[in-house]
Amino acid sequence: MTVSGYSVGTIAASLLLAQKNFFSDYQVTPTVPVTPDGAFLSEWYADDGSPPCKFYNASYQYKDGLCSHFSLARMSHATQSTAMDRAMQCAVHFETDCILSPEIGLSVPAAFVYDTQNGLKMITAPKIVELTGVYVEVKNIAISDPTGTRTGKQTRLNDTIRVEYLDMAERKMKSDVMYNSSAYCLQLLRFAFDDVCWSKID
Repeated sequence: MTVSGYSVGTIAASLLLAQKNFFSDYQVTPTVPVTPDGAFLSEWYADDGSPPCKFYNASYQYKDGLCSHFSLARMSHATQSTAMDRAMQCAVHFETDCILSPEIGLSVPAAFVYDTQNGLKMITAPKIVELTGVYVEVKNIAISDPTGTRTGKQTRLNDTIRVEYLDMAERKMKSDVMYNSSAYCLQLLRFAFDDVCWSKID
C-alpha cells in the first residue's frame, strides 16, 4: 500500500501528530514554489519517456500555490483534465494510489486518490473536520520515494478522517469519510502546503 508513492507502515501509535508539529525537527522549514511562474500547470516532459512525477518526501513545504477561492473558481475543465491525465500516468507507472498536486505540476492544493466506484478521484482544497462515532487508529507511516532515489521520514497519521472538499467535477462542496491510504494521502497534502496557503482556503 502506498501514500503518494510512499510505503505505509502499520505500527500502531498512541498520539496523532498535529500539523504544526509535522516539521518540528526542522528549525527552519525549507519552502519551494509549486510552479516557477505561478501558473496552474508547470511544464511536463521527460527525456526517457516516463512521466516526470516529482514525488514529495516531506523535507520541505510548498509555497506560492494558487490557494484562494478565486483561483479555484478560475481553474478550467481543460486544466482539470490535464491534471487527471498526469496523475493517472504517475499512479500507473509508479504503482501508487495517491498523488499530490505538486507532484504533477498542479499549483492548486489537491490530492488524487482511488475511489472504489469511480477510480482515480481529485480531492481539491480538503479541510479535515471533526469525526464522531467512528473508531480511529493512529499509525506510524513511513514516507519514501517510489523511485528509490530519496528517503523521507516517518510520522503518525489517523487511518480514518472526515474531510470537506471541493468536487471540481460538480463544482460544489462535499463531505466524505476517508480511510487508510486515502486518509494518509490527504493528511500528507495538508502538511505539504504551508500555513499561508490553507489560511486563504479554510
